[in-house]
Amino acid sequence: MSITVRDVSKSYSARRREPVAALRGVDLDARDGELIVVVGPSGSGKTTLLRCVAGLEQPDSGRIEVADRDVTDLSPGERDVAMVFQEYALYPHLSVRENIGFGLRARKVEAGEVETKISDAAVLLGIEETLDRRPAELSGGERQRVALARAIVRAPAAFLLDEPLSNLDAELRAYMRAEIRGLQRRLGTTALYVTHDQIEALTMGDRVAVLRDGRVEQFGTPEEIYDSPASTFVARFIGSPPMNVVPMALLADGDRGFAGIRPESLTTTAPGAGRLSGRVIHEDALGHEVIVHVEVGDEVLLARAAKAVAPGLHADTGLAFADADVYRFGADGRAL
Repeated sequence: MSITVRDVSKSYSARRREPVAALRGVDLDARDGELIVVVGPSGSGKTTLLRCVAGLEQPDSGRIEVADRDVTDLSPGERDVAMVFQEYALYPHLSVRENIGFGLRARKVEAGEVETKISDAAVLLGIEETLDRRPAELSGGERQRVALARAIVRAPAAFLLDEPLSNLDAELRAYMRAEIRGLQRRLGTTALYVTHDQIEALTMGDRVAVLRDGRVEQFGTPEEIYDSPASTFVARFIGSPPMNVVPMALLADGDRGFAGIRPESLTTTAPGAGRLSGRVIHEDALGHEVIVHVEVGDEVLLARAAKAVAPGLHADTGLAFADADVYRFGADGRAL
């Protein structure tokens, strides 16, 4: 089922100040079966957008549709969506079985059907052995699976996930990214997934919406977002380490606007042998490779280098690159 957001705006009142705009004319669409990742820094409007789709917040203007039905003025219970929260929101005094089936029982679903749905979801998520435990007895990953199971048993038109992995450690986050993506594909249910983590955005999303100050800065496939950033903001935000963005004249012809280049497109060379020359002022050792921070005039450029050929701290180095790897942006920060 599709999700459509059209020209949605939302502001919050602030004491003794002008209202704060959280969303400014947001347009977004998720096609049937897509997983759309909404990514951006803190305060960009990600969670507000998700809460508006869920019906937990009422937009000031605009329209929201779920499964081609206008739900803008409907209550959360009438929207046929299931939300998975950052904090899991499990009832501590109930067992896993009772947590998963709570919403179904509240809707007066027949007891036999409730048990069947609980069992099916538990098998799907590999938590059959936890059904009689309470949340305090579970690991973070198990709690997240319980929260997902509670959403799955409802068989909603869409899933809404609000930073569901942010409380997990790095290893478990990587594992659960693959688990959630695989689960969503198997179920074929449309999903909106909110995160501040650009790695989650690039690895999980069919398409990615980058939010900035309540607006959609760019919306496209992970490849489009990474390979063709629409602005210097997207260029710096997506990618680890981020794209180098410097005055145009340093990397390309022209004295107005900005030029960008990914660290992996810069190659360290012998001093004086590259197109740029500088001095290494910092290194980030990552085991098999080093992120080299090179001071070139008034700018600092980041380059990836294999550990064996990294120039070394305080060493003079050249930097080589191809013109085809240089991105060009206007003075307003938009891609040319």
